[in-house]
Amino acid sequence: MKRKLAFLIAGIAIVAVVVSIPIYLALSNPSPVVLSASTAQSALGGSWQVLDNQTYLKEYPTSTISIYYANGTNVTVPYPHQVKSVDHEVLVGNVNGTKVIMKVNVMTFTSNVSLWADRMMFGFHGGLFHRIFGFNVTTFDGYTVIYAENSFFYPHTYLLAYKGNTLIEIRLFNLTASQQQMEEILAGIS
Repeated sequence: MKRKLAFLIAGIAIVAVVVSIPIYLALSNPSPVVLSASTAQSALGGSWQVLDNQTYLKEYPTSTISIYYANGTNVTVPYPHQVKSVDHEVLVGNVNGTKVIMKVNVMTFTSNVSLWADRMMFGFHGGLFHRIFGFNVTTFDGYTVIYAENSFFYPHTYLLAYKGNTLIEIRLFNLTASQQQMEEILAGIS
C-alpha cells in the first residue's frame, strides 16, 4: 500500500513538473511578437510574415532617484517617464502585389505618459505641422489615437496611440490604410 502511494505521488509530481515547464518558459521568456501576421492580414489583406531577425523586446532596469535629506532621512523614488520596455516588431506583407513594411513599437513607461503626450499634441494641433501633414486625433478603446496618412514621396500611414503608461506606434510603408484598418491593428496588439 505504501509503495502504491509512493508511486502515485511520484507520478503526480512528474505530471506537475511536465505541465509547469511550458508555463514557466512562457513567463520567463516573453515573446517580442505583439502583432500576429494573421491580424495584419485580416485588417489589411494580402499575406504577411513577422521578420524574426528584426523583432525584439528590450527591457530597461527600473531607475530610481535617491534623495538624502540634511536631517538624515533618505527617500528613494522611481524616476518619472523612464522607459520600462520597448517591443519592436517588423512585419512584411504583399498587398495587391506591393511589398508593404509595417513597424510596430509598444513602449511601456514606469509612469503615466498621457499628460505629457496631451501637452505635446496641443502644440501640434492647429499649428503649421497640422496644416502641412494633416492628422486626425480621436479616441479608441481607451487610447488617444493620432492617425495620419500621406502619399507624398511614397504611400505611408502612421498611428500613435497612448493611454496610461503605454505608447504604441504603428507605421506602414508603401500603403495608405484607413483609420479603421489601423484601429483594427491596434486592437490586435497584445
